[in-house]
Amino acid sequence: MNRDKTFNIGLILIIYLYAAASMAVVGLVVPFIHTIADIQHVSPGVVGKGLSFFALPAAILSFIFGMTVDRIGVRRSFALSVFLTVAGDVLLMSAHDIWPFRIGLMLAGCGFAYATTTSPALLMNYLPQDMRSRALAFWSTFAPAGYSAGLLLAVPFLHNGNWAMACLFHIGLMVIALVGGWMFLMHLREDGPAREAATTENTPQVRPAFARVLTLSLSVALPNGIAYGTSLVAPTYLAHAHSVSLGTTSTEVALIKIVVMLLGGGLISLLASTQQRALMLFVIMAAVGTGAQFMLFFPPSGIILASVGLFVWMFAYSSLSGSAMSLLPAVAGSGNARGVVSGIVGQFISVSSVLVPSLYFSTTTWTDYFLFAVIALVAATALLFLTYRAIRQPRLAVA
Repeated sequence: MNRDKTFNIGLILIIYLYAAASMAVVGLVVPFIHTIADIQHVSPGVVGKGLSFFALPAAILSFIFGMTVDRIGVRRSFALSVFLTVAGDVLLMSAHDIWPFRIGLMLAGCGFAYATTTSPALLMNYLPQDMRSRALAFWSTFAPAGYSAGLLLAVPFLHNGNWAMACLFHIGLMVIALVGGWMFLMHLREDGPAREAATTENTPQVRPAFARVLTLSLSVALPNGIAYGTSLVAPTYLAHAHSVSLGTTSTEVALIKIVVMLLGGGLISLLASTQQRALMLFVIMAAVGTGAQFMLFFPPSGIILASVGLFVWMFAYSSLSGSAMSLLPAVAGSGNARGVVSGIVGQFISVSSVLVPSLYFSTTTWTDYFLFAVIALVAATALLFLTYRAIRQPRLAVA
């Protein structure tokens, strides 16, 4: 392995850590909901609903964040993202009232929104062409891993409810990501790799077309919504359906997510090496994911088979997310709109995260959970087919 390849792999890993650490804020808050509610003298439901403030910036403003990334560059955006997340942590540490707490979540959400737009743009701008799709396939699994990392980060402080110390440790994680990331960014050429001149199977279009951006965004967002909804209801559902403790199921979900997302992301980055392979992998994993959802939620499955179903679903989701995101370089094009396209994809993902909790918490029927998954995965597969077809068209896109 030569030095350049080693450097590029290190860059991918530090960007993954940076994005996952930005997402960890949500996982950090969830175990402390009752503690924070007692501090603020409100009901736990008020604190739980406040989590939506984290997703709002990305759901509403990701397109604007993407434009900013294209305007000021990925280096400044990277530093700004970490600063916003740390500022949100500081406000959360000292938040004894509900509105400072919500503003802290919103600031951290702005940092996360920048992370989801800066990271893809950075990988597309600075990695060699043959690594971009694979890097994005791996990077796309950061959100579930980051959420679970936040859950685990909170564990040492749950016994005494030391919420502020947990936030302090998260600040330390963000600082590590900043220092590590900056050490890599300072060695990158400002102009990035040479722009591609032609359009081939592995070369992106010169300018992005809205139709392709839309279909790709939906094909990424729909499985993400199912994954997010599953993570919200699975611990409680498994605890009630199979008579096990909620703490056991919560820890199980967190550990499975981290392990599967990292291993699955690495494996998918190798398998989704071409657009055709990525599409085939998506179709196969949509079928596997459908079967896994049935195994997970079908009550007679038993806790062992349900746990296997959860494991298989997480792997299927990492494959779905990675294979779809591997098409992003071809959709984004080789021009100057990569940040905007990344922002649009991130915006669709965030909107799905805002809408899904109401959908999943509106029912406790396992058949509804399974139906949600079937509809979303079938629709996402059809949309990715449309994206692939549009990419393969020989004519250049018009913005």
